[in-house]
Amino acid sequence: MKTSRQLQRLPESKVRPTLEQGIIAQRNKDFQRAEFLYQTVLRDYPKHPDALNLMGTIAREAKNERSAMNYFRKAVKQRPRDTNFLYNLASAQIADGKSKQALETLRKATTINPKSAMHWILIGRAQASLTQHDASLDAYDRALELHPDDAVATIERAEVFVQLGRMKEAAAIFRSAIAKEQNTVKAMTGLSVAHKFAPDEPEPDQMTALLDTAELTENQRQGLRYAAGKALADQKRYDAAFHQFATAKEEANDAFSIDLHRAAYTRMKDCFSKDLIAEKQAFGHPSDKPVFVIGMPRSGTTLTEQILASHGQIVGAGELSDMRKIAVSLGRGDLDHTLFARNVAKLTKNQIHKLAGRYLAVLKRHSSTASRVVDKLPHNYELVGLISILFPNAQIIHCQRSPMDTCVSCFTHNFSSAHGYNSDLETLGQYYRAYVDLMDHWERVLPGHIFHSRYEDLIAEQETSSRRLIDWTGLPWDDACLAFQKTERMVKTPSRWQVRQPIYKTSMASWKKYAAHLGPLQRALGPLADE
Repeated sequence: MKTSRQLQRLPESKVRPTLEQGIIAQRNKDFQRAEFLYQTVLRDYPKHPDALNLMGTIAREAKNERSAMNYFRKAVKQRPRDTNFLYNLASAQIADGKSKQALETLRKATTINPKSAMHWILIGRAQASLTQHDASLDAYDRALELHPDDAVATIERAEVFVQLGRMKEAAAIFRSAIAKEQNTVKAMTGLSVAHKFAPDEPEPDQMTALLDTAELTENQRQGLRYAAGKALADQKRYDAAFHQFATAKEEANDAFSIDLHRAAYTRMKDCFSKDLIAEKQAFGHPSDKPVFVIGMPRSGTTLTEQILASHGQIVGAGELSDMRKIAVSLGRGDLDHTLFARNVAKLTKNQIHKLAGRYLAVLKRHSSTASRVVDKLPHNYELVGLISILFPNAQIIHCQRSPMDTCVSCFTHNFSSAHGYNSDLETLGQYYRAYVDLMDHWERVLPGHIFHSRYEDLIAEQETSSRRLIDWTGLPWDDACLAFQKTERMVKTPSRWQVRQPIYKTSMASWKKYAAHLGPLQRALGPLADE
């Protein structure tokens, strides 16, 4: 007698039509139905490679890269020479920060099919993320040899030039792409980063015209608005520029609760008392290799890292997410808001050294020989207590800049939705005050452990301030730190233009260009607005 399971089994003849229905549903953004149809196949054919691959694409739609990689690996296992499966696996690996694994995957793909431009593009992307800039450019060149008009390869190659500070070369590529109508929005956005527009140049008006006429996706419109704002500001059309920035914020409509944020910082201060930090620091790892450059975004963190990384014994690793991952593993962000505090309080010496070792392994991937490695994720300012427990001998450098300049610079940059505090001027001002309050707490519980570096001092007295920075790291002075703009390394933050220039003073008091629009920010900052 047949079981009910056998009676309900999907016939093989129905597998392909079922998957095709799922593909149609996925294209129509009906992800729930698409997943149901793919899982219907996998219920009876759990090793079906196409169904596994399609489930991976659904997981990617949900930004669940780890689940996606699991599905793609299973698909590849069933059909190891399918280069589309390998491509999808490599894409998910890059998105999950596993670019070295992605390169291994892509080497298999290019061995099978060396003439696929899309595989070389992914190789270029993976190598760029690993700061292997020469190899990245070579990969994009291979892609363009195979497909000379490939817009993705063209634009991404230009973006590598931007990260390297080769702005003229990047601008020429972006302009050529615009002329050929190759990914016009992306090319215009890139050009705004690589080029400073003169008053008579037409592109700023072309950008605003495109915003008024073109059918753009939400992400394209957002990026183009910031590009137009920056280009208009270059031409000193500040009211028109501010209109673009403010409209971009309104369209994004990012949600952020300043009350919940303040409450989280209150819990942070309650957790990391002076006594707890002193008790746990005795168990900390003795390494002095980590250097943490912290502060609000747009406060000079990239410039500070570039000066440090110009030293022969210091490597700049960029913005690392690994300390935040350690905090999450301890319960930070959990619905139980006391979990992080309780877990930190229970850490043993062995556990502290294990967590520290996990972080040091990341630094070693950036350099096994450097005396210091710089992590310049600005928002690590929230984790100063945890950092000081894991690494009592780490150097912590706090970058400070005029509150008005810092906030206005944040407002005029296209940060991700993770920076929801940047959604309007009032919230931004209140967020800044909460940041100052938390930094004041760290100074009270860790007196003498934090070096405070003012951006304005660095601009006004470059050598004196730079020497103080290097002295804080405990290393001898290196004259290369005064010519930081000549240091060749990839820079991916919004400050990548500025750190390729000698010290300049035009960014000081730059908020005054938009003074007519900044009442809500000044009121939210209160007395800080005058600093």
